[in-house]
Amino acid sequence: MENSSRNIAFLIIGQAIALTSTITMVTYSALVGKMLTGSIAMATIPAAMGLIAAALTAYPASMFMKKYGRKRGFQVGALFALLSGSLTYYGIFNANFMLFSFGVMTHGVFQSFTAFYRFAAMEVTPTHRHKQSVSYVLAGGLIAAFVAPSAAQFFEANFYLPIPYAGTYILVIILSFLTQFILLFLKFPDHAPTQAEKTKKPLAKPGLIEVLKRPAFLCSSLNAAGAYLMMSYVMTSSPIQIVDYCGFQVSDAASVIQWHVVAMFLPAFFSGSLIAHYGSVKILLTGMLCFMVSGIFAIQGVGLINFYGSLMLLGLGWNFMFTAGTTLLERAYSPDEKAHVQGINDFVVYGLTAISTLTSGYMLETIGWVNMNKMIFVVLAILLTVTFWYVVSDRKTMGLKAS
Repeated sequence: MENSSRNIAFLIIGQAIALTSTITMVTYSALVGKMLTGSIAMATIPAAMGLIAAALTAYPASMFMKKYGRKRGFQVGALFALLSGSLTYYGIFNANFMLFSFGVMTHGVFQSFTAFYRFAAMEVTPTHRHKQSVSYVLAGGLIAAFVAPSAAQFFEANFYLPIPYAGTYILVIILSFLTQFILLFLKFPDHAPTQAEKTKKPLAKPGLIEVLKRPAFLCSSLNAAGAYLMMSYVMTSSPIQIVDYCGFQVSDAASVIQWHVVAMFLPAFFSGSLIAHYGSVKILLTGMLCFMVSGIFAIQGVGLINFYGSLMLLGLGWNFMFTAGTTLLERAYSPDEKAHVQGINDFVVYGLTAISTLTSGYMLETIGWVNMNKMIFVVLAILLTVTFWYVVSDRKTMGLKAS
């Protein structure tokens, strides 16, 4: 496809900017929430509100981009990032927890649009490069992993002191402008409808229940959602555990999150090729194994080495499962159903992640860090069952087609 490499490059940069903004929100929102409320149980409410907003706007965002195009959708999303940075800053400046939470929630709308960068990557590349293009765009997060902590700390230390964290959210505002600038150079291939397409009667969109009955959809969506759920559940509460319960510095928490994010996105340079070679299911199972070892690391102790080991394996498992789940989703829809099914998928992903984030602070306060990590094994058992069910169903379908 013409300009495919150019577009992928700009999508990678856009992904890096978007994730720098998101990492800043995730790393600091729980700490700000605790500062404003004095409650660990309420500290993760802002982050959860962001994910709830992302879940509720995922389907409308997909439909908006179907009508007006990917580029216009990404531009609208960046406007919400600008609004989010302004609201969170004023929420901190005025010690207003509700305003701060609403600002983080607004950022969720931005996240729901940027989540489609990975689908856009498949639309600007040839079919045989889809798996690699998804992984390359996700690799933009590796840039964010190194930029976000240093940038956030710089803005925190140099702007609007002595109010803690206020300057950090000025970074979110600046990043929204950078996103708009990068989008100016993004060009999607024109698709002028043929005469046959103009006269073709639109197919009825499949109902929600019909989509949920598709084994490929359930396997891909639940594994992607499960990876996000487990990752967010542990990661959101980890800064509080590291700083407030274990007595380490905020810089230690930021460093752990940084290397967690590196582990999330560094494998993107080769995970697409692994999926193309070994298949989505085997990479899903590899990701589950990483989550399992991550839980074992966390259960063994609360030293910094445990946090680094646990969170890095958590990130690695997320990359394998989320990338494989995204590429597997292509088997769950026809071209006419793409926007509809992708919107439902991201609603499932963000909806389940929002639930885990919302409960993360409460669970940390009530059952503790070790027991939280033990719960990962329950989620893995469910996902393993769903994956094997899909494999059996797919083999039966292939067998019927062969006969």
